[in-house]
Amino acid sequence: MWKATRPNRFGWTVLPGDDGDPVLSEATPLEYLSRWLNSNRLLGDTVCLGGIHSSDEGTRVIVSQRFLIGRYPTALQIRKELHKFGFWPVHGFSIGSYADSSFFNPDLGIALFDATTDNFILTMGTPIPIDVIPITVGPKLRDQLLNLMA
Repeated sequence: MWKATRPNRFGWTVLPGDDGDPVLSEATPLEYLSRWLNSNRLLGDTVCLGGIHSSDEGTRVIVSQRFLIGRYPTALQIRKELHKFGFWPVHGFSIGSYADSSFFNPDLGIALFDATTDNFILTMGTPIPIDVIPITVGPKLRDQLLNLMA
């Protein structure tokens, strides 16, 4: 499976907010590539950098990812799978219109955002993440996520 970013757009990231709550922000190219490295390292993904394409429209990052056959899991199946690995829901902060799609593992200092049913494939009974946003969190974002979890 090949994916290309939109011209001069590199997905999303989550940053600590000044008002005490996390904020959604456009990702930089480096943050976009870090997201895929984290997916490989933490989630067992196999994303490879395919290249950079520049045109009059702008710059795109191209990646490849294994193709999985399956169906979309339920939100409950995702929560149960993530819980096995120490990820707990962060209520009160989600990307887009999907509630309860943010998770945090305080022991690892890793948050998963956009963990929605259409960003996983259920294959062989296991929800496999294919397009979540894993972020290594710093102290300020960690405190904000823990406050939302309390």
